[in-house]
Amino acid sequence: MSCPNLNSLIVQHLFKNGRFHSVWKSGRPVVTNRHSFSSEAKEIVIPKYIPRGPTDILEALASTVKRDPTGPHYKFHDDPYLIPASSHAKRTYALAQEAGRKAASWIKQEHADLFNQRNAEPFIEAFSPVEKLTETTPMTEDLLKKYIRTSQVANAIHVYGKLDSSEISSATKQSFLEFISFYNEEDQLSEELIEERWFRSGVKGMRDQVKSTWKSNGLAERIFSGLDTITPEAYHALICGMVKHGQAVGAWEHYNQMLADGFQPDLMTYNSILKISGIIREDGEYIITLINDILTSMAHAGIKPDVRSLNAALQSISRMPITRVAREKASRLMSDFKSIGVQPSLGTYTSLLKIFCRDKGPRSNILIDIVRRIEIEMPPIQDVEDVTFFSEAMKNCNYHLDDVQLAKRLHSLLSSSQNQVFIGDSYKESVYYRSFLLLLSRAEGPEAFMEMYRHLVPHIYTPEQNVFENVIKSISSSSAIQYVPELWSDARYFELSERDSVLEALLEALTCGSGPDPTIVVDKNDVDPVLATARAIMSHVNQVIKTAEEKDRTISLRWTGSMLGNLMKVFLQYGDLDSADEVMMKVNQLKNQLSSYFPLATLNIFVEKCIERQNSATALMAIDYAAEMGYENVTTMAQRISEQLKLDEKQQQKLSSILSNAPTPSETS
Repeated sequence: MSCPNLNSLIVQHLFKNGRFHSVWKSGRPVVTNRHSFSSEAKEIVIPKYIPRGPTDILEALASTVKRDPTGPHYKFHDDPYLIPASSHAKRTYALAQEAGRKAASWIKQEHADLFNQRNAEPFIEAFSPVEKLTETTPMTEDLLKKYIRTSQVANAIHVYGKLDSSEISSATKQSFLEFISFYNEEDQLSEELIEERWFRSGVKGMRDQVKSTWKSNGLAERIFSGLDTITPEAYHALICGMVKHGQAVGAWEHYNQMLADGFQPDLMTYNSILKISGIIREDGEYIITLINDILTSMAHAGIKPDVRSLNAALQSISRMPITRVAREKASRLMSDFKSIGVQPSLGTYTSLLKIFCRDKGPRSNILIDIVRRIEIEMPPIQDVEDVTFFSEAMKNCNYHLDDVQLAKRLHSLLSSSQNQVFIGDSYKESVYYRSFLLLLSRAEGPEAFMEMYRHLVPHIYTPEQNVFENVIKSISSSSAIQYVPELWSDARYFELSERDSVLEALLEALTCGSGPDPTIVVDKNDVDPVLATARAIMSHVNQVIKTAEEKDRTISLRWTGSMLGNLMKVFLQYGDLDSADEVMMKVNQLKNQLSSYFPLATLNIFVEKCIERQNSATALMAIDYAAEMGYENVTTMAQRISEQLKLDEKQQQKLSSILSNAPTPSETS
């Protein structure tokens, strides 16, 4: 039985049993349920077709997966022994994994004869080994075009050098000029090497962006000069390449020569010249005049500026030395571009922040308006400068406005899955989270701060040493001593436990408490976390110094008087007198090597405890150190020891010797 007949029989059976009845609506029958609760039938309307891209379903699925702050990034192995915590380890692990791909690519390239299977249909050329140039390889214009199309700079330059320039067509010469101007005659990292590109761009971000890397008198300039007929397109390629690689003066000279030759620049060339307007000269009035002239020329040529034109002009204005003039010009420019329908991008807002929120300039609340706008509608990526917005905005929240609520709104925007691409490279990511964490450490209470700290650290962000020290000091100022053991564990995890300043901050934070809470009953075998942390730090420092001495290496970590003083204070607060005695012996052993003084107040408390325990040996160590350091009340301390402790003859002689060498009050005053 055919399918249409079968469907007909099913429908007849349903109507015969009274389960459905037919209702005519809009000239066609609609089958409805007789027992439905609705009084009238609803028409089934098929929605209009919505065109979808090839990756829309994947993007929809990806949007349902949120970042897990408790686990490592997916690029790392989810194994406790292979999860990096420090910034150095993250970089090393990520690049090491990518180095494996590079090694595989090298093997594929060096032993191309082993990879001769072409089973894929259609064949994907990018997956096959790159063809090597040999002495027998025929040098043709088609081969040059192939290397231009596949972005093989070195091979393209080699082939071009072997060809006779007169035999190359003008179109190919133009393509080759654009090619080497864009890449500055250098092969680029493969797009598959995501991590290396990400970290390398981060290193560049820390340097001066105006630094010129253009190859002066290189192949691009020689090809341009050797053209039989110099066209506007040739000028466009050379000028844009020079601007891209920081050669502002050369680009400006060729731009003027282009105008003198009667050629009309295109939109991209105008945008490039707008971008370097603030570099050619630093005079504010000249920058404004030059920007106005360029925009006027574009209007006369019938070329409508775009958002990149706006961003380039604002970048030049941000270099103007006078804040008031720069603000006025930026406001007029924003109004003019709005009147022609050009909407700002995130890169536009980045330049506005640099103009209105300078370090030594007056306070501006422009970021509040910007955040309010992008909360309504987030502009798509339109310019390379768009990825600098969030790091610049968070810096503004931290250093300029000191507004933690605005910073939280900004972080909420970035945290959405669609906006993660705006974080930028490794350097911008570090600037963003550093500013955010520093602001939170100042503005938030310890509980709220530690909640966000645990959300970000260590899998999303690993704090640098100065940031980590600020976190410890923030916890210390709030007397939230219960979080210090966790921070000590993080210091070990982040490879910061051998930094003197970090240990100084941790030990000072441990002294903020007043000892164990007497209202809390604990098992006698349980060790208070604060006391356990102090013991762990002492053992760690001793072990680091011992290992360095055994291996005859430079000792990177040394005891200081303040570190030992804070340790003893904690031990005395928690009644660990044996550890306090060990600290006193360490002080007596290193008294001529300590870079700072042992606190006198802690020394007095220790002497009191020695008297209570009738421990004359360590008490004499304390008096000896106080006398050698020239503390004023040495005589008073010595007299109390002599009166309240039972000293043998040898100890009495030692005490007398200390008193005879101790400075008198008149000598110390």
